[in-house]
Amino acid sequence: MPVANNFALIDKFPRFDTPGFDIDAYNETFRRSNVIINAHSSDVSYTEHWGCLSIKCAFGGTETYKISDRYYAVTDDAYFICNEGQYYSSFIAAKKTVESFTVNFTGAFVNQVKSSLYADTKLIDDPGFIGGGSCEFVETLYRHSGDLRNNIAGLRALAKNFGENRGEISESYYQLLQNLMFSQQHILNEVKKVKAVKLSTQKELHKRLHYAKDYIESCYVDDVTLEKLGQISCLNSAYLLRNFKLYFGQTPYQYLINKRISVAARLLINTQIPISEVCFDTGYADVSSFCRLFKKVYGCSPESYRLSKTKKVIFST
Repeated sequence: MPVANNFALIDKFPRFDTPGFDIDAYNETFRRSNVIINAHSSDVSYTEHWGCLSIKCAFGGTETYKISDRYYAVTDDAYFICNEGQYYSSFIAAKKTVESFTVNFTGAFVNQVKSSLYADTKLIDDPGFIGGGSCEFVETLYRHSGDLRNNIAGLRALAKNFGENRGEISESYYQLLQNLMFSQQHILNEVKKVKAVKLSTQKELHKRLHYAKDYIESCYVDDVTLEKLGQISCLNSAYLLRNFKLYFGQTPYQYLINKRISVAARLLINTQIPISEVCFDTGYADVSSFCRLFKKVYGCSPESYRLSKTKKVIFST
């Protein structure tokens, strides 16, 4: 039987393609121990495989997870929650080394924390808890913020010296999972903003709208069409358009433009790559069109924006 408080660290990506690699033995590690994966690479990929409940993070770049035809790109800004029993593939394809950081939870550990919350607060007995009382979380991209951001940052720091910090890591694991469970109450409030009569319908529509949103967040460089988003979310295009705007306050196309331009602005501030490369890296093929759109959003050209931000940095130092 798995032990709830076993902890382990994997600091190098496993080689699934190695002859004789035992995927069943590898998966058993995650059933018996709460595993932190903290590895680095600029080019690595994994075919579809089983996973336990986990929080997927990446720092200094992007790691992308794929479930069916859905994509989830985790970055310094956003993490992804993957439920136990989910099958997914993943890859890093970057110009520089990316730090992959994943916190994995055994089923025994999840049940232990769930039981403690039930005893202390009756939270798990609340029929409004996402999953109807289970620990099935909403699989979507989440912004790093609040207590969860601090919990993840703390574990990431402790993992750098895993052997000496086992005691603190154990406590941090409990705090992180408790806060993760409590955070689903906030998600329930978000679910109730979806325009539908029944809670079950609200939950399902909330999930599908986030399929579309997460695809835009993760694949904004690609040719993202309303038809493609309808396919991803399993919703009629017109129905998706109407409900996406009602929930997110903007159409899918507006969301896409805002995503691309915000990424462009970050590249202009944090890098010195040419404007043409910024254009191509954010999904645009025509530099002139990109510059006009950027000026429409920010009120100045990309060159002027970069210059103004650079001056502010110089003066502040």
